[in-house]
Amino acid sequence: MDFHYSDTTLVIEGPFLAVSTGVGGDLKQVDALFNHTVPRDWHDDSPGLLLSDIARKEGIYGDYFGLLTAVPMTSLLVCRSGFLTVFITSGISNHTINIIAISSEGMSKNALLESVATISSAKTQALLETGRGIVATPTDAVIMACEGEEIHQYAGIVTAVGSRLAECVRRGVPIALSRYENGELSPATINLDIP
Repeated sequence: MDFHYSDTTLVIEGPFLAVSTGVGGDLKQVDALFNHTVPRDWHDDSPGLLLSDIARKEGIYGDYFGLLTAVPMTSLLVCRSGFLTVFITSGISNHTINIIAISSEGMSKNALLESVATISSAKTQALLETGRGIVATPTDAVIMACEGEEIHQYAGIVTAVGSRLAECVRRGVPIALSRYENGELSPATINLDIP
């Protein structure tokens, strides 16, 4: 996995087996993933066309999954835990919470699907713990991707994948939200040592 970012776009290069809940969501092989910042007042009836334009501008010509947010990539939080890397942008009041998680160890299709529930549950817990009285925003999205030979069959909260995912998301969402609200100017990384 290689990744790079600008103020407006995070690009993660694969190849990956991935699942996405964003526009055009699916479970399939993709060459790249990205998260792109749109203006806060942006509204378009064809977000798929915008994603296609962004992919082309970023030099992505194969299959991809893309997410949109009003949160700038300067507020990005990267959480690393063992074989997992989780990218979080977090804003509330009609922004969005986008989470892209990458496993360098292969996962079964059912584990990829189960990870969406694990991530969403951890996000809900994190938001409840902040005391903000919300559990999501209307446009939250998740991408879970993996590389390599299949190792992990499951991704529930007590598995090697799920425990790392849940902790990165539970700790990371409030930090990412705070970074956005404080106008941070460059992405940050946290490392979690989870057995």
